[in-house]
Amino acid sequence: MKKIMIAAVLLIFAMAGCKQPEKSAPPVTQAGVYKLEKQMVSGGGKDTVYQRVQRKIYTDDHFMYAAITPDSSVGFGVGSYKMDSVNKMTEQNIYSSRLLDSAGKFNLEISRTSRGYTQVIPDIAKVRDVSYKMVEDYTTIAPKDTTALDGLWKMEAAYIVTGKDTVDLKPAQYKIFQKGYFMFVHRYPIDKAGKKFKNGFGYGVFSLRNDTLREEDELSSHAQLLNKKFAIKITFKGNDEYSQVITDSVQKSVEIYRRIR
Repeated sequence: MKKIMIAAVLLIFAMAGCKQPEKSAPPVTQAGVYKLEKQMVSGGGKDTVYQRVQRKIYTDDHFMYAAITPDSSVGFGVGSYKMDSVNKMTEQNIYSSRLLDSAGKFNLEISRTSRGYTQVIPDIAKVRDVSYKMVEDYTTIAPKDTTALDGLWKMEAAYIVTGKDTVDLKPAQYKIFQKGYFMFVHRYPIDKAGKKFKNGFGYGVFSLRNDTLREEDELSSHAQLLNKKFAIKITFKGNDEYSQVITDSVQKSVEIYRRIR
């Protein structure tokens, strides 16, 4: 009898040793490319729907959105985000058309749909003691290939060489790549003195093969870029820096980007 009990105990320990560890839940992420379908702001007993064409891109830890209104005004935002749960997200602003490089934090409520998601910012603004809520509906755009460029980048330098002359463009530009789609946003001078500025953006599809980056703008505040295709030679310096060169018969354009971690 004692031998039988000892054998049973040993069997229990053996089974416990073979027990597979519990699998942890996959990390919650918002990574993807999205198209805005509807934007509504509610407050003071009134709902207002705003007309704008907007795209939003999330990587695993950063986001960028850009929009253009019927009067050609451009709005954009760049930042990091954290999923507090599958239905709650915190976005931390890095750079935006309204706040530029000022910090700003927004708490979002996320509802998944069959076509994409709906996000709600309960406290988007407060004006004269009236609180306003923003609701946005997005549809998901089908992903393409993953590349070494996927992520958020900041332009560190940009200049144009014409003959022996070099012009420093003093950039204020961010660019994001995700699963075959890209977006850039920037603020650029519109006068020679560099005192008047305008916001701009571009969005489209891209591919990376060897050292050639191919881009096609599908949406942009710059009319000359729309539906134009670019084949750009790029050079990586490690995983977190790359440079690109565009050369024509007159001049050479050089841009250097560094990844934001």
